[in-house]
Amino acid sequence: MVEEKPEAPKDVTPQAPTGEMSREEKIAAAKAKAEALKAQRAAAGAPAPAGGAARPTPAAQASGERSLATSDNPGGQPVGALQNPKVQAFGTITQSVELRCDPSEDQNIRKLLGGLGAYRNPLRGVWQLDYRYYTEALKRLQAAGYQVEGKDYLGRPLEKWTPEGRGWTLLSRG
Repeated sequence: MVEEKPEAPKDVTPQAPTGEMSREEKIAAAKAKAEALKAQRAAAGAPAPAGGAARPTPAAQASGERSLATSDNPGGQPVGALQNPKVQAFGTITQSVELRCDPSEDQNIRKLLGGLGAYRNPLRGVWQLDYRYYTEALKRLQAAGYQVEGKDYLGRPLEKWTPEGRGWTLLSRG
């Protein structure tokens, strides 16, 4: 009996005819072209394409922080440029805080405070937030570059608000 030795497998990758680029060469050329376009846009200062990553705002670049992902900003997109950075916070008698800002800042406020339960009050035209979340909202607004002036309905500063001192209290029965 004669044993037959199997032949070594032949190279089965299709070769491009002379004069045409192979698949790998086409991919490399496309990548090089895309990198050249990106470099050209960056040099010209053109905005990034819609599918590309958004550029961080100067405030986010300076602080080195990443934008927060909230229910209204699930991708954590950076806050846009501030048009009017002044925000007035007013503590109401109903245990909420009204945030008054320029209408041009609504999108930024939505991105920053959407996860804290802030909502646009359709009757008063202001943003409303529960007192319990005001300190976190204040931190987020200040980190984004906003100047917040807060007072309650009696003119007291909101930064010193506590539930025990000026909010929900448990009255003891005597």
